[in-house]
Amino acid sequence: MPISDEPPLFAVSIRIGSKTNQLLEKSKYFSVNWIDFADRRLISLLSESVDSDDKLKTFEVPYKLIFQTPVLIRAQAYAICEIQLIQETGDHNLIIGKVIGAMASLDFDQHWKFLDYSPILYLGSNFRNPFAKVQAKPRSRNESVT
Repeated sequence: MPISDEPPLFAVSIRIGSKTNQLLEKSKYFSVNWIDFADRRLISLLSESVDSDDKLKTFEVPYKLIFQTPVLIRAQAYAICEIQLIQETGDHNLIIGKVIGAMASLDFDQHWKFLDYSPILYLGSNFRNPFAKVQAKPRSRNESVT
């Protein structure tokens, strides 16, 4: 989540003891990747626990390294962050990073146009269920969002 405009800062919350947390504690950088809803299966894959230090290679997810941190090739946007602070907060660490680089697809011009990009806003608490069963529910113009 973004937490500051000046300087630009992002925060991520990672479970203490997880492989991701261990890797971030050793790293200087992390990336935030915006993934299209069409690629939602990535969320399920990347949430799996694996013994490998390179989950992306294990699951054959295409990526490139920028500042020694992976960026997903299929990301609609990304931000590269330099870690500024790791703060224990209960059973998670709050990791704060200063944005040092960013990219967005052509669907972004000061704001998302949502012509080509459909963001993943929430997949529910049981998001590891097979995504082939997830159906988009059409909403009428008069239906309110709560």
